Amino acid sequence: MKTYCTRSHVLRGGRMMAEPYNIFIEGIPGSGKSTLLDTLSRHFTDYRVYREGDISPVELAWCAYMSEDAYRQSLLDLADMRGEVERNTIKEGVQYIVPYTKIKTGNFHFYEYMEKFEIYGGRKDPSEFREIILRRFRDFHSNGNVFECSFFQNIIEELMLYAMFSDQQIIDFYRELAALLDLSAFKLIRLVSPDIRQCIQTIKEERVNPEGEEVWYLMMIDYLSRSPYGAAHQIQGFEGMVSHFKRRIALESEVMKLLPAGCCFDIESKHYDTADLLRIF
Repeated sequence: MKTYCTRSHVLRGGRMMAEPYNIFIEGIPGSGKSTLLDTLSRHFTDYRVYREGDISPVELAWCAYMSEDAYRQSLLDLADMRGEVERNTIKEGVQYIVPYTKIKTGNFHFYEYMEKFEIYGGRKDPSEFREIILRRFRDFHSNGNVFECSFFQNIIEELMLYAMFSDQQIIDFYRELAALLDLSAFKLIRLVSPDIRQCIQTIKEERVNPEGEEVWYLMMIDYLSRSPYGAAHQIQGFEGMVSHFKRRIALESEVMKLLPAGCCFDIESKHYDTADLLRIF
């Protein structure tokens, strides 16, 4: 285990008790983030768990982020889904957030419609995307949460692939983001795969449809190659994906160095001892 800060205990009523943390789980696809999240959720039973696609207080993956006008129009355009949409929507300031992938329907037009209102995929200009993320972290004030992919994965890939930020611009963004965190309550666990090629090959073979088509791999190749960065740098095929994840991992490592010692931990993917891991807390 590589350490890049355990928050100590505090005295309450004459005895030492651990303060709750905000735990962020990160790692490239296939590294075992969901499995680790399930493990931690069983241990920290009083923590709120945010899986990718949930309405997270800090991140918006797989959620539509809509103005009031757009939201009202969606209820008209998707009249047959209105009840489900209303039941799953929260209002945040002047925006409406719909975790649309959590709504199950055979109507694929619904997902295509909602996807247009995500903040990712270049749908917001870089300055607006940056402000949305910083504002949501700035307004986040609770402890006792476990987050999947809410600090690096979706945010850093948007900055890399669509905003086309340089490495230094990405590091500067995270320096500004880190200044908004309660670092005494912050823990980041990154699952590290010793062999990136093998990790990608494994998930490529595992995430297939009933017909045996490698749907995840084909989707990722399309996502990377169609992005402005991917097109400009001709990121294609398996080796292009490997190079992308190498750059992302290197950037994450630089960002982790910005944070106090003991806040961030690298753990070997799928080869860690749970009892040892829990000593972090």
